[in-house]
Amino acid sequence: MTGLPFDTWVLLALVGGVAQTTRNALAQSVARQISPALNSWSRFTFCLPYAGLAVGVATLRGGWPDLSWPFLTFCLATALTQLLGNVALVTAFRSGGFGESIVFHKLEVVLTAVAGALFFHEAPGSLGALGIGLCATGVVAINLAGSSSNAQAPRLITALQRAVRFEPAARWALVCAVLLVMAGFSLKFANEALRANNPEASFLIGAVNTLFHTTWMEVLMLSGWIAWREPRSFRAVAHHWRRLALIGSAGFTASLCWFWAFSIAVVAYVKAVGQIEALLAVLLGMRVLGERSLIRQAPGIALTLLGIVLVLVD
Repeated sequence: MTGLPFDTWVLLALVGGVAQTTRNALAQSVARQISPALNSWSRFTFCLPYAGLAVGVATLRGGWPDLSWPFLTFCLATALTQLLGNVALVTAFRSGGFGESIVFHKLEVVLTAVAGALFFHEAPGSLGALGIGLCATGVVAINLAGSSSNAQAPRLITALQRAVRFEPAARWALVCAVLLVMAGFSLKFANEALRANNPEASFLIGAVNTLFHTTWMEVLMLSGWIAWREPRSFRAVAHHWRRLALIGSAGFTASLCWFWAFSIAVVAYVKAVGQIEALLAVLLGMRVLGERSLIRQAPGIALTLLGIVLVLVD
């Protein structure tokens, strides 16, 4: 039972979806000017000051929390799975194509529900389970329709056929989905570990600290990778820092909302409601990029909206 439709976690999931759509649009705007690794690096590096400020404010109000090794271990697990998930998705796109990759990548919400039910005592209700399935199906349909034109409709069938045959792109996309499932539960366990060691800490305090410690770990790992593999990429920061700072601020808002929502609700439900991001991306594409694929994407949009409604009323 998720409670009333306007519970805190619902608002957080919706705000997180809006912020993530904004972040992705900003990241896309500089995708051709900087490397994928630096693009990801900016997401975490320019988020870190905001996360540090949030931790500072929380510390002034309630003191520095007692950080346990389980908490830091779960933060590290979150950082690693998020970074590796991004690498797996990029590899999937390079191994095949968008269509067959997205089929498995967008099954993340279904895999989250299955993992939650089997291993973490987070079994969704019957309506919630149906809603999760509809959200996943709808988002896959939206992405596949958006990547094809009317003249290229057979590509949708080809993408599905290649995914069913489990070709490299599909395998890497599935790896990405599994890693993101692990990240979702890892950050939830990190929040729980911090609050277990600090009984006075709220869910928000747990989310703020989890985000801060996960983010600096990600910055450290990505900075080392870029310094080793493509050190010249850092030169682009001076030229694009304003846009990168906007990516960081939007990323902070999205991450804080996700981290907070995951700590107080069923992870699969939060991910399902967060699929509002896909609908916002369609509207943004029509408004800013002049894309005209709404008719082809309408069935997927309807399925996604219906799935979100079922999750909320479960």
